This record gives sequence, C-alpha cells and structure tokens, in this order.
Amino acid sequence: MAGEGKIFVAVRGRRLEPRFLFIAAFLSFCGAGHATSSASGTASPAAGGHPARVGAFCQVGAPVWAPPAATAEDLPWASVWLGHFSGGRRFEDGNGQTFIDWRDDKLCFPSRQKCQARIARLRRAYRRPEGFWTCLLLR
Repeated sequence: MAGEGKIFVAVRGRRLEPRFLFIAAFLSFCGAGHATSSASGTASPAAGGHPARVGAFCQVGAPVWAPPAATAEDLPWASVWLGHFSGGRRFEDGNGQTFIDWRDDKLCFPSRQKCQARIARLRRAYRRPEGFWTCLLLR
C-alpha cells in the first residue's frame, strides 16, 4: 500500500512500520512450525501416506543444530518403539538415466506392531538397493 509517497503494509487495519515488517518476515521463516515441516520431508504414497499419521518424528542422538523434535521422554505412550528404515528404489527419467530414490526414516511408534507394519510397507516399496531396517524398544 502507498500513502503520502511512502510504502507501508497494513496488517489487520494497522499500519506496520518497516522495522517491524523486517522482524515479522524474519520470524515467519524461523518459526518452529517451519523447522519441523522442513525436517520432515515429504512422504511418498508408496511409503504408506504421511508418516505423522502412523508414527511421530522423534530425535535420537541428533546433533545440536538439528531442528527440534520430540524425544522418547516427551511422547505420551507407555512404550516407545523407534522404527528406522533405509532403502531405495530405482527410477528412470525421460532421458534414460537411472536414479536411486533413497529413504532414511526414523519414526517413533506406540507399539511394536505399528512399527513393524510401517517397516513392512516401506520394504515393499523401497527394496532395491536394500538398506537397513529395525524396530528398537526405547522405553
């Protein structure tokens, strides 16, 4: 918007000063929601949908600079299982080049059955080259 030869932005009917505009823009990119969504990546339909519906993203031995995530202590379940899967599948682009779609997922689950079901779905979808998979009881 422009008024009296100056550029300003109005948010909910209030005029926003330029210094506040910079701060608002900066904070919108630094929010926790943005950090967790960028860390989660995208799940493919072959992997069984969005991982947040089946397990929870959890942090096990992550470096200090990693985006914040829940730990086994933070999750409300009686037991916490860490499901770790890595594996790939080949695909060709339009030019005849072959690429590898590689996944390396770590999710926490409330039960061993849910963890093993997720690993089984991922193993069917990402089986060549074969990687590593496990369900490990954390508590």
